Amino acid sequence: MKRFMELIVQFKFVWGLIFSATILLYSVVAMINGDTAMDFILMWKLVGFTIVLGVIHFIIYGEFILESLSAKYKTVIHFIACYIVCLISVVILNWADISNLRHVLVFSGAYIFIYLTVFLSLYMYYKFTGEQLNDRLAAYKQNKRLEGDGNDRN
Repeated sequence: MKRFMELIVQFKFVWGLIFSATILLYSVVAMINGDTAMDFILMWKLVGFTIVLGVIHFIIYGEFILESLSAKYKTVIHFIACYIVCLISVVILNWADISNLRHVLVFSGAYIFIYLTVFLSLYMYYKFTGEQLNDRLAAYKQNKRLEGDGNDRN
C-alpha cells in the first residue's frame, strides 16, 4: 500500500506540472489569437490529454518501471511518444489539419522548440540542484570526519 501511495503522489506531481504548463501555454496562444474565454469541454479534453502525457512520463522516467534503460533511450522514447499524443490531441481539437504539410511542419517545429526548452530547463534545474546537494553532502561528510577525528583524540 505504501508503494502504491508513493506512485500516486509522484504521478499527481508530474500530472500537475504538465497540466499547469498546458493551461499556461493554451492561455498565451489564446491571448495571441484574441480569444477571451475557454470552453468548459476543452478543459476536460486537456485534462485527458495531460493525464496521458503524465502516464507516458511516469512510465518512462518513473523510479519503478523502466529503470534499466539509459537516459538517452528514455529521452528519445519520451519525445516520440509525447509527439504522437500531442499530434493526436491537436487533430482531435481541430487546431491543425494534418493533411496540410505546412500545419504539420509548424506543429512539429513548435513541439521541438517547446520540448527542448522544457528539457533544457529541467536539465539545468536538476544539474544545479544536484550540485548544491553534492556540496552540502561533501560539507556534511567533512564535518562528520572532523567530529570523528576530535572524538578519537579523547
